Amino acid sequence: MKVYSVCGSLRERSTTSFALDRALASANAAGASVVALSLRDFELPFCDGRADPTTYGGDAQRLRERLLEADALIIGSPEYHGSFTGALKNAFDLLGPGDLMRGKVIGLLATASEDAGSMNTLSHLRHVFRWTQAWVLPQQVSIPRAEQAFDADGRVIRDGLEGELTSLGRELVRYAGLLFGDNG
Repeated sequence: MKVYSVCGSLRERSTTSFALDRALASANAAGASVVALSLRDFELPFCDGRADPTTYGGDAQRLRERLLEADALIIGSPEYHGSFTGALKNAFDLLGPGDLMRGKVIGLLATASEDAGSMNTLSHLRHVFRWTQAWVLPQQVSIPRAEQAFDADGRVIRDGLEGELTSLGRELVRYAGLLFGDNG
């Protein structure tokens, strides 16, 4: 089974990438082959709504090919103005209206700088991926005051958060295994 993470933050090091790394490590420990994708590593044009998404330049096709390889995805985003990042939205819009995400199992996590957490971001992501006919896990992780949840090296320092992230990665593999069988 192949589990990929996609980070909606364009920062080189972010609390979102730290959280994704922990969840992805847990998916690996549960038996999945894992790959961390960062949108920083793709030169993506802006989506203009083309009917044929394979005609976009830059790294749009490379992103499509990478996402096609995955059985399951852990998607993470910081909360920007009450939703997920424009970079993440653009990346998934570039995939086009087709069936690329149909049947994939999706785990969600989001980070926020305020006390309220990132429930809007998670709700918006859930809506987008349900619309694409992906299977979105009921479990999700919201990390309020995210800059206080990790140390400078990306280690979790908030009580209980390590368990939430570990559980997300493990449950993603479990649900994907139930859906696809043990081999993905």
